[in-house]
Amino acid sequence: MSDTHYLVECHPLMRVVATAAIGLDFKPGDWVVLRFKGCEDVGCVRAFTDDPQAKAIAIRKAGEVDLAALEEVRKWEQEALKTFLDVIEKYELPMKVVNVHAWADRQKVAFYFLTERRLDFRKLHKEISTILGCRVVIKQIGTRDHARLLGGLGPCGRQLCCFSFLSEIRPISLRTARQQNLYVNPDKISGMCGRLLCCLRFEDESGQPSIISTEHTLASEGILEDEDGLIEEEL
Repeated sequence: MSDTHYLVECHPLMRVVATAAIGLDFKPGDWVVLRFKGCEDVGCVRAFTDDPQAKAIAIRKAGEVDLAALEEVRKWEQEALKTFLDVIEKYELPMKVVNVHAWADRQKVAFYFLTERRLDFRKLHKEISTILGCRVVIKQIGTRDHARLLGGLGPCGRQLCCFSFLSEIRPISLRTARQQNLYVNPDKISGMCGRLLCCLRFEDESGQPSIISTEHTLASEGILEDEDGLIEEEL
């Protein structure tokens, strides 16, 4: 395997660290075919990364055949979503489905939803898995992940950090703002998602002023962040 690691985005909510197969080399912007956890998917190389924990292998650069097949998968993806919504209605579950992602080989599909409370969707999971004939992941996402999915501009005028480059979204506490002697005003230090700004953590980790503007940093702190728990049910 290559010693170079890449951050590859297969879906806005699925960014994985990958290494290249022997003899291969990629650059940001390349579309590659990934193999991991017994499945294959296609993603775009977003950047190089120092993260040593590679979870996937980029086995080749995606060609015209791979990209054409991906278009067909996207059509199947929408059919799977419609089926999923029908089953949700059957069980009368208060879930707001916000997105879906099917792997390129159709061996796995993930449904992302929002809800105000924890749900027992084991029956839903079992039925949809049987209907689709593949592995199914049902994920409850928080407001931060929803913001990443929608995208937009932050108070600094730049694209949201979660949308543009963050590989994972970590919890941020009010303590982070206080350690930086910031004026803790929720309206000034909260992002579009209503949670503390992600850029707040950049300074906290480095111990040095962030390259992000002061306006963005202030907007990055707001209210106590102790949720955004991700619930994944894979049976």
